[in-house]
Amino acid sequence: MRYRAVKISTMTNKKKIAADLQSALSGQNPLSIDLYVEVLADYEDALKASLDKDADDALLCVLADNGDVAMMVIDWDGSIYRNENALKKLQAMWRHSFDTNVQTLVPILSGHISQKNLGVAGIKWLPASPG
Repeated sequence: MRYRAVKISTMTNKKKIAADLQSALSGQNPLSIDLYVEVLADYEDALKASLDKDADDALLCVLADNGDVAMMVIDWDGSIYRNENALKKLQAMWRHSFDTNVQTLVPILSGHISQKNLGVAGIKWLPASPG
């Protein structure tokens, strides 16, 4: 899903975007409420509707611009989690595989963002491991 440039400057390269995503998802850098409000908030309804059509348990959407990162997670029941709450939701969903999943998704999401698209991925709940 392409986003319209609000106050988005020329996109930085994929490596920089990946580094920004990594630091935000690891909790090293705070998520940006300004970027969320200026861009991501406009896509809540469209992304919620797309989740209804897919068989995913939730939808992750991230955006990085000039060092700022914003994210949302839309749960299967339509609940929308923004920024820090979205990060907490992901950590709860992925539990012990959080770091591995982040390492897998960051290159994919940064590729989307570097092409001026929102970084969107359908995600699944992981069953609790026995023991």
